[in-house]
Amino acid sequence: MKGLLVGIMVLGLTGIAAAGIPDPDLSTVVLSAGGLATCPQADGPVYQYITVTAKRADATPIQGIPWSSFFFTVTGGDVNLTHVDAETDVNGQIRFTVDDNDAIAYPGPVTVEVQIYTVVLNDSDNLAANTFDLFPLGAPDGTVGVQDFVIFGQDYNQAQPRSDFNFSGGVVGVQDFVLFGQHYNHHN
Repeated sequence: MKGLLVGIMVLGLTGIAAAGIPDPDLSTVVLSAGGLATCPQADGPVYQYITVTAKRADATPIQGIPWSSFFFTVTGGDVNLTHVDAETDVNGQIRFTVDDNDAIAYPGPVTVEVQIYTVVLNDSDNLAANTFDLFPLGAPDGTVGVQDFVIFGQDYNQAQPRSDFNFSGGVVGVQDFVLFGQHYNHHN
């Protein structure tokens, strides 16, 4: 009887491993290019995407982990993460979007750490974050107004990351101005 019980336990553990215990070193968190532009009214553009890849210890992907089994620790900002995919795909990947609940002071970043089931991944990533509420620098006052426009104007046509709202990595230009204009006069 004892041998049968041990055999069942071994089969059970093998089944759990085959089902997919994520390996904390081989599973990854990857942020797509760009960043999160925030507004005091919490209506900044939604960031696309955080991709989590779940892999077993043998480096094979784990398919079928539901979005509800992913838990996030976020530092540096008050954000919402929303699942795009219902579960991990054949590559072990699942995507989430990020949007802000408040104005995150420049310069980000927002650090995202992930836990799958009870396994905390040894990988995290930083999301660049800018705010349309530029004044005073480093300590937003909760309003996108004239003082913020003056700072944005000083940054226009310059390589200034704090006003690079489309995260092009280049010179602050027309696209950044359009984004800024959409949030002008917003306040919390």
